[in-house]
Amino acid sequence: MQNRIFFLSSLFYLFSTSAIAEPWIKPDDYGLRADIQRLADAGIILAPVTTYPLMWKSILSDLNTPLEGLSPNLQDALLRVKHRYRSENSTPHSVQLSTFFASNALTTTSFGATNTQKSEKTASYAYLGKNYAIKVAVNSRSEGKKCLSTGKTSEDIVLNDQALSDCDDNSFDHSYVAYRLGNWVFRAGAVEQFWGPGVDNSLIMSGNAKPLPAISLTREQSTAFETPLLSWIGQWNFTAQMAKLESPRAVPNALLWSTRVNIRPIQQLELAASWSAQWAGEGQPSSAGDFFDLVSGGGECVDGTNNCNSELITRLGNQLAGFDLRWSDTLFDQPYAFYVTAIGEDTSGGVKPVDRSYLGGIETSARIYNQSILFNLEYSDTGVACSATSTNQNCYYEHSIYKSGYRYHGRTIGSTYDNDTQSYVFTVLGQLTNGDDWQIKLRRIDYNSDNKDRYPNNLDLGHTITKIAVSSNQAEFRYRKIAFGGRLTLGAFTSSNDNIENDTSMFAKYELNY
Repeated sequence: MQNRIFFLSSLFYLFSTSAIAEPWIKPDDYGLRADIQRLADAGIILAPVTTYPLMWKSILSDLNTPLEGLSPNLQDALLRVKHRYRSENSTPHSVQLSTFFASNALTTTSFGATNTQKSEKTASYAYLGKNYAIKVAVNSRSEGKKCLSTGKTSEDIVLNDQALSDCDDNSFDHSYVAYRLGNWVFRAGAVEQFWGPGVDNSLIMSGNAKPLPAISLTREQSTAFETPLLSWIGQWNFTAQMAKLESPRAVPNALLWSTRVNIRPIQQLELAASWSAQWAGEGQPSSAGDFFDLVSGGGECVDGTNNCNSELITRLGNQLAGFDLRWSDTLFDQPYAFYVTAIGEDTSGGVKPVDRSYLGGIETSARIYNQSILFNLEYSDTGVACSATSTNQNCYYEHSIYKSGYRYHGRTIGSTYDNDTQSYVFTVLGQLTNGDDWQIKLRRIDYNSDNKDRYPNNLDLGHTITKIAVSSNQAEFRYRKIAFGGRLTLGAFTSSNDNIENDTSMFAKYELNY
């Protein structure tokens, strides 16, 4: 046993590259996330782990667990996570270069796999100090955002004459300034996020869209309350942010207020609540009093009257809110987990979300040919009726005032599949002891299953993938390995679609850190 542990420790040291110095774990590595979740399921990591970025200090003390007595899968996972932390804290300064090329643009994203354009390049510098952190990143993405076409204005977006077009995206995405005060971290910048237990997708905050420029507040260490009245909730975390959306949209420069709190009352169970509210922007109420009305639960009648039945009351702004849970345990010594997310477009006059979409999944893991193998099956359904008294869809992620919807630069902030879509995704992730990993995803997706769109003749509004119903069978494969002094990812994607042309793409990504 000791010889094996020494061998693995040496292997992770030799076959690895320095990671960029940052105070949190980014949602850009599905292998690292699988390791962290595996350790949390086993009770080694005690903090909630379904909100990314995940603060290193929330899990740091748990990484001192001795390797002896752990299964080979847990040993490997613990060594990989410990090595990642040490590499990210070996020096306060770091530089990262990355480049991504694809033969064709990719439609869908998933956790840790958010490169979608034919060409993407990034160069960044990061500094990690005792109480503050800085990162400056310069990005170039081919046709990576939406711009107003020549002669068009934001007012033209709601017309049926196309006003937006794809344009090259040269940005400072992934840049930030962060400062720690006590147990709280204040951050200003555009940082990729992923909220929820889903392995493939999130209904409320995923990496599907460009990172949102925001000011945020996050609890650094998820220590439990000491008072008996609240200590039962276990370790807990909280994050809140105010983000600014883009100018070329139906309501330019709208703001997005988002919060998430997650708790872990017992080892097997993690619970969380999430909330996003789109408000302000040109021509919309934007005072401090208006924000108070927004967060205090103010409502309005959808028919424009001052008095109406409770079924016709909607929250101010464009709001999404809901809950998720993840349960893990063992059955006949075999680890398993299941999770459920419900995110509603509105509430029934209280805190209970209605007009809900759902996401759920089951997973297990095994040791096969000296590899840690994760098996996951995930289902999501964003086919949501417009109200309790209606069967019409085309309302999820949409709004009567904020007509560009819950989207940023033409991509949904929540589900990568957009609204009125059902998906089954089977994921297999294999992790080798030499640091390489591979991932296979098989998807069955029924896009826009009601064969309707809220804006059928407007290419700038509504469903971002298709205006008609499309059934798609997809397969995606990725292999990542340490090569050429950095990390190389090779992959392929193919789909068989009804009603539209089939898609294929070959892609590669190279990352170098020093």
